[in-house]
This record gives sequence, structure tokens and C-alpha cells, in this order.
Amino acid sequence: MYEEPPTDLTKLRYVLYARKSTEDENRQVRSINDQIKDCRNLAKNLGLKVVAEVTEQKSAKKPNHRPKFTQMLKDISSKKYDAILCWHPDRLCRNMLEGGQIINMLDENVLLDIRFHSHQFSNDANGKMLLGMLFVFSKQYSDDLSAKVSRGVRGNFSEGKSSGSPKFGYDRNEDTGHYEPNEYFDLVKEVWDLREAGASYAQSAKKLVDRGYKRVVGSGKNHRIIKPTSGSMAKMFRDPFYFGILTQANQEVDLREVYNFTPMISEESYKNVQLISRSRTRDIYPKKRMTFYPLRGLVYCGICNSTKYMSPGKNKSHTGTYYLTYRCNNLECNRKPRSFRAKHVFNYLYEVLDNIELTDKTYERYSRRLGSMTDAKIIEIKQDIRSKNVILTNIKSEIESRSLGIIDYDKDSTIFKTNDSKITQLTFEQREIERDLTRLKNQVKNPQSIKVSKSEFLNLVKTASDKMKAGSPVEKDALAQILFLNLRVGNEKVLSHIWKEPFDELVKIIDSNSGGDERTRTSKLLGTCS
Repeated sequence: MYEEPPTDLTKLRYVLYARKSTEDENRQVRSINDQIKDCRNLAKNLGLKVVAEVTEQKSAKKPNHRPKFTQMLKDISSKKYDAILCWHPDRLCRNMLEGGQIINMLDENVLLDIRFHSHQFSNDANGKMLLGMLFVFSKQYSDDLSAKVSRGVRGNFSEGKSSGSPKFGYDRNEDTGHYEPNEYFDLVKEVWDLREAGASYAQSAKKLVDRGYKRVVGSGKNHRIIKPTSGSMAKMFRDPFYFGILTQANQEVDLREVYNFTPMISEESYKNVQLISRSRTRDIYPKKRMTFYPLRGLVYCGICNSTKYMSPGKNKSHTGTYYLTYRCNNLECNRKPRSFRAKHVFNYLYEVLDNIELTDKTYERYSRRLGSMTDAKIIEIKQDIRSKNVILTNIKSEIESRSLGIIDYDKDSTIFKTNDSKITQLTFEQREIERDLTRLKNQVKNPQSIKVSKSEFLNLVKTASDKMKAGSPVEKDALAQILFLNLRVGNEKVLSHIWKEPFDELVKIIDSNSGGDERTRTSKLLGTCS
């Protein structure tokens, strides 16, 4: 049987690859200079010809994140290099996509050899199998380390510890990691009082600077002195930390419940400051009054399944009359046409409501089921409240940021108009979320409000279709907002809808009473529209 002659390693052109990222632990991974030194010594001992060195400070955990590594493989494919010299397999790869790419290049004799300072490698079936295993072990180590770090961060956060710069007026205790008042605590508290009394961001920052407030970051020649600015004051006055709520990466913990935290202000003062910030924004930049369109925020595109609702508006027909439409603004959507006539949505709703029937037995089953799920539902509602609060905070932050950012621009400028339009949209979204939060918080306070009474539901079911058909646009919208969470539309018809609670639970009972499978029940519920 013919066997390939052994490769003469001394005739190959090696590229030396060294990598160390900020995710590596210093004690376990040698520096780039040390890796190069070790690999150079190995090349000298084996008589290898190193024609280039590639160094990179990037993580190898995810594929396609290392431009120099990618270019190196391209250079090997174009015959610029023949082989790779590396300190350890985990310096070369920590993910299976790039690991498989390297082994495939060995299989196809594009890559002729790999030499490691820490491991022996032979370019045969067993050698490539062992190399693949080493890549797997490197990936497992990387994944395990990432999981441990994440668990550690979550654990520390739940104990009231966080990363990032210290808060104004506080230092972190080196032993416990908890926030404690420092020598500027009373001064910063005075600034909060000034803001609550109506002081501007600039006045607040000047107060701190005039009284000698400063924060030193770093040490020795590399230290920096950071002084308060209007921007840092804006961030501070939005931060609920100062009354006891620490937030980080969409998580929050009440420090008052974790340890003996000293709040700088009361929660009531914090709310007053937020109202001052928003009222000032409204005074400087009065928002346009938004045109009313029914079903705003309810109609979504079922072609691209975008998470952004379709924009309502008016289109002009060939006869010169205007009609209401909903338009998908997702540029990647292949919807044809881009707009959907509102009359098709309302016809669909009429049919859905005409096909709803309720019996005494159905309501009794609904009442028992809802009673048993109240506790779970309350937990779900609280999670929804937390999520919406995070979104609301981000919206408020963006509104304030955009408002401050266009102070110096003329109202006729493109920058002002673009941001002013976005502020109007964000303000509408803010009002919608605040309305939802009020409703959800009332449900938590009164769990029985989740369940609608039999008489209320009977009255609604009996009259909903007629009210929807005969009502004004405002009345149609009000009814739809009560009953439905969203509707998804295709190119020519409405594809589906989702009921709001408590109607969603009641409709499920109606479906189960029909005895059919999910497709049959859905068709029955939708009637001719499906």
C-alpha cells in the first residue's frame, strides 16, 4: 500500500500566531511576548522557518470576531503560508466553527502542519482527532468560565454589589463591596434638594465644583480627576440608586432590603425630581398633538413579523378620497403593497365578535380555573411590571437626551425636526406604557380585578359586535384596546389575533368546550375570516 512520504517541516513556511484577550486569567495564560519567545525557541530547536508573526488581543470564544486570525487563514489558503506555529491549542481556537475550519484545512492539505509549544501534533487521523478534542476542551473551559463569571456577577448583584464607577457621595467598602456614604454625602444631598427646588443641571454641577467635589480615578501618573458636569448631573438625577434601588443590565435590587444601606433621598423626592425634568422638557419643547388613528399600536405585520407595530395613516385613492391604512416600515419586509386597508381589519373584528358565544357552564369553568391560577398570574404580572419599568426608564432617558441635544439648533433645521418627531413618537409610547403600568399595578393590588364578572362579560359579549360596527372611530378603538392585545395582517387579510386578559382565558375555555383540535377551534372562533 502506498504511503505519503513524511513532510519535511524545515521546508514549510510557518506563521506564528499569539493571542491573549482581556477575558483570560493572567496566571493561567502567558503574555503575548512570552508566547512568542517560547514559540521562537521551539522553532529554533526544530529548525522551523517562521516567515511572519500575527498577534491579536481578541476573544476566541465566538467565531468571526478575530480579523487577524481570519486573514491568516485566508493567507494560508492563498499559499502565502504553509503551517501554523502556536503556543497552545486554546490560543488558536475556542469555538467549534473555527476549530472545524482548521481541521478541514488539514484534511484538504491546505494547511500542512501545526506546531504547539505545549502539545505534540501529528498530521494524521489520530492527531486530528486529538486536536479536535483539545478544541472541545478549550470551548468547554471557556463556556464554564463564562458561566461562573455570570453566576458570580448575579450573586454579587443580589447582595447589593455592582461594577462601574462609584456613585456621587458614596464609596464601595473594599471588604463587603457595599456602598457607604463618603465625605461628600451631605454636599450631594444638598444638590438633590436644589434640583427638587428647580435648579438646573448646570447649577447643580457648579455647586459641587465650587465646593471642591472631585473624584480621582486611577493612581500615580495615570490618575485622572473627574469633575461633575451637566451631563453627569442628568444621569445622577435619573438614577433610583439614591433612594435605594440599584440597577444594572436590566436587573434591580432594593439595597434597603439587602443591608443597612443609607439612602440619600426619599422615594418621594426622587419622583418629584423626575417630574421636574419632564416638565422642563415639555416647557422648552412643546410636543405636537398627535393625530388620532384608531387601533394605533394594535396592528402588526404578519409578513415580516416585526416587533414594531404598523404605522397608521391616510392614503389617497384614485377618486381623490382618503382612507385609513396601516403601513409596515420594516425596510426588509417584502409586503406588497406596503399598506393594509383598515376596513379589512374592522371587518375581521366584526366577524370574530359575531362568533363568540358564552354559556353558564363556560363561565363557571372559567371562574374556577382563574381562581386557581391567581397566584401564578400575580407573579407574571409583577414580572411584566418590572419589564415595562425598564422600558419606560429607557424611553424617558432617550426623550431627555434628545431634548437636551437639540437645544442649540434652530427649529427649522433638519436635526431639530428629526429629533422633535422622534420625541413625539417616544412621548406617545411613554404614555402607552404608563397606562399599561397603572392597569397592571391595580391588578396586583386587587387580584380579583383580573377576573371579570359574569354579568359584565355577558353584557360585553352581547353588545361588542354591535358597538364595534356602529361606534365612532374613538369608540371602535376603545373597545378594541379593551379586548385585543394585537392583530397580525398578511398581504390581503388578517392572519391572527391575540385576546387580552381576562378574555384570553375565557376564550380558551370556549375553545376547549368545542372539543376540536387547535386548528378547528381557531377556525370556528374566526368564522369566515380565517
